[in-house]
Order: sequence, then structure tokens, then C-alpha cells
Amino acid sequence: MTKSGKQPELPLGLAEAPQGRPANEKKHLPEANEFAPRPLERGGGLRGLLSVVDETEPDMALLKEAVRKRFFADSAPKQKDPSKRKKVQETLAYNAILGAGKYGLLDRETPNLTDLGRLILDAEDEGERYRLLARHIIRNLHGLDVLMAIREMQAAGSKVDKSTLQAYLEQMGFELPRAAANHLRLLLWLRQAGVLPERGYEISEPAVEAIAGVSLEAADDWSGLTEEQKAFLGTLRSIAVLDGNKPVPAKQIFDSVEDEHGPIFRRPDQLAATILNPLADMGWIIRSGVGSSGRGGKSGAVAATSKLLDVDLAVLPDGDSLGIPADLRAHLQTPLDQVYDDLGSSNTYVKGVALELLALRMASDLTLVPVKMRERSASTGGAEVDLIADAAHLHFSRWLIQCKNTKSITVAALAKEVGMAVLLRASVVVVVTTGRIPENGNLHWPRSGGLNRPHPVTVDVSV
Repeated sequence: MTKSGKQPELPLGLAEAPQGRPANEKKHLPEANEFAPRPLERGGGLRGLLSVVDETEPDMALLKEAVRKRFFADSAPKQKDPSKRKKVQETLAYNAILGAGKYGLLDRETPNLTDLGRLILDAEDEGERYRLLARHIIRNLHGLDVLMAIREMQAAGSKVDKSTLQAYLEQMGFELPRAAANHLRLLLWLRQAGVLPERGYEISEPAVEAIAGVSLEAADDWSGLTEEQKAFLGTLRSIAVLDGNKPVPAKQIFDSVEDEHGPIFRRPDQLAATILNPLADMGWIIRSGVGSSGRGGKSGAVAATSKLLDVDLAVLPDGDSLGIPADLRAHLQTPLDQVYDDLGSSNTYVKGVALELLALRMASDLTLVPVKMRERSASTGGAEVDLIADAAHLHFSRWLIQCKNTKSITVAALAKEVGMAVLLRASVVVVVTTGRIPENGNLHWPRSGGLNRPHPVTVDVSV
């Protein structure tokens, strides 16, 4: 923090983009307000609200009064003053209208039903209405992100409830008001469609696929791909849909990707190793016309599998605002006990991934928002920072979390991290290590014989 207490200027392009928009723009869930199953029960539920909109003249004052009478005439019974009681009811009615507008069911300017609102109103029964709304939520209102967050938390052994889910979503790049509980109201509508039970967070994956046409497993796989791999698959799928699913020369696909995206491939001399072989191993493509070694860069032909053809790429996650590398994101669901076991692996890659996963878990426990991983740029003086995270608590603070797979941490190594904190205007440095943390001079760290688990070290830095 600066002495004035103001948020410091942020390097790395994390403060604002040139056009004044945040570089890591926050995502939002729709504000439901009173647009939720229980407040609408009295007046006929979802169909009742849409019917009122359809039957009322396109005037906001008239619509608000009609919604008040049908849904909220008995609200605020403890308010003895009739005028004040009616005022509360009018506010509830307007909030229901506002929420329906945020969910895309009505145009608040007119106010009339949107095409989606009309489609849902004309559905054969209430169950179909709920399914149509759930499809819209999952595909267009970040419902898929919320379901994937729940799935990742459960796979990692984390408790899922109102506060933990909100914290997890915020770390995924969402901005959620604390009082509104927009994520819970969104889930209430998904519960009505059978995506979740009345209580708890056990997702019905068959229901998600049947309602929204997207597999959570495919969404998980897609999230673990690099941007190069996603671009390759997008181009291949477009060609397969238009021209038929026959083998296409790999060079043709690579050339088409570069025509559309520019020089996107970071290792053009390693295209087989970084693009073709991984996608074939994961079942996205079939390779042909190459040697048994699988090498050959742009040689051979590729064809889309049913896994690629059956998925709607427009619905799948379009990237990770936290900047988590694809190879690490593929391991985000690793249970914490497994992470600790992997820290003792003789495989340096497995151990390194485990240490980075632990750093992310620590950031989560500290309610930090990761903004960059493995950052190496002019802002860092060419050195690499494993994780940069921000805390927006009573005061803004920037944290640098460095992973060290070394036998011990020296004061010199710590001094280097302090220097990095000065460059990036960070307030806190955290070193996470599998090695021993000795006592040295005036710095005292806890010992534990053998140090089976990493010890966090925090150092406050005045910048």
C-alpha cells in the first residue's frame, strides 16, 4: 500500500486496458432480486409472471401494480401503515420485473416479453418452461461456469455452500455482490429443472447434457486446452461441419488457423508434440498418414472425432480470466491429499504441479484473487513469478506467491523475492517450499523434522 492508503498503480497491464476497460474484465451473474421460484409461487410461478407481462399494457407503472397485486399483495404484513406496506410491495414487484429483465425474459424499456420470454410462456407445461430457462442460464448466463465451479470444488474435496461457492466464483473472475446471492438464485432455477436436487449440490450431468446440449466432461477437457489447441479444433470442426468429416491435411488446418489468428503457434517446430499428439490422445482428433513415432509437424492428415463434432464450442469456456496455464488447469480437481502425496514424488514435473496447486489452494483459503501465473515480462525484470494474487479486503494488497522445489530457502533467495515485490508494488511475499526453512539472523521460521508438507513464509513489504 502507498502511504496515502490509495490503491497503487498496477503494472503488468492489470489495472486498465488502453480503452479504459479492465484488462481482466470481471464476469457477472444476473441479478435475480425477487425473480425466484418461492416469491413467485403465490401468483402461479414462472408462467404466472410471464402471463401478467403479456396481459398488461406496455406501461411500467401498470405492470408494477399488476405484479404487486398478483404476487405480493400479502407481503410486509407487519407493516401497519397501509401506504408504507404498499410501498414495500411495489418495491418487491419492481424487483421481480427487474430480475426477469436481467434474465432476458422481458424488455424493461417497453416492457414486453422478449422472444425467449414468449417461447417459455408458450411451452406445453411448467416442467418444459423450467427446462427452457435452465438451458438459457447454462448456455448464456454463465450457468455452465457455476456448475463447473461446483464440480471442481467437490472433486477437490472442498465444502460447497453459499460463502465458499461465492469465494470460488470470485477467484474465477466473477464480481458478485455479497448481499444479493445471485449465484444461489441462479441455482434455484436450475433446481427447478432437475439439474440439481432440492437441497445439496449433486449435479445431474445427464440432465445438463439433455437440457443444454453440453457435457460437463467435455467442458472440463476444453478448459484444459491451450489457446493454440482450441484454435486448431475450432478450425477443424468448422471445416468438418461444412465439408464433411473426412481426413484433411494437417498443414491445411494449421495454415487456416494462422490466416484467422495470426502467428498463434509458439513452437512451430513442435506442432506434433504440442498440438496434434495431445489432441489425439484426448480423443478430439484422429491422425493418419504419419509414421509410428507420431512425429512430423504438419505432415499427415487429421479428422474430427464425434467428441468434437457433438459439442457446441460456443457454449464451452472461452478462456480463464485468472491466467491459469492449461497444463495446470487440467489438474485443478486433484484432491488435497493427493496434492500432498505428489509433493513427495521423484518426478520433478509432478512435484512442481503439486506445489503450484498448493499455492492456488492457499490463495483460495486466504480469499485472494489470482490474476497471473508464471508471469515473465519486462515488469518482472525477466524473472518468473509463479503466482500474482490480489486481496480486496479492508485494504487492497498485492501478493506474490513463489514456489520453491529446493532443499532449503536462503536469505539471498528471499531477498530476490523482496526485490520482485518492489518491482510489482506488492505488499506481501509468500514462499511455498518443499525444502527446509532454517533460522537465520533475525528471521525465524518454524521447523518440523523432515518437513513433509510445505511451509508458507510471509513477509510484509513497505513499498
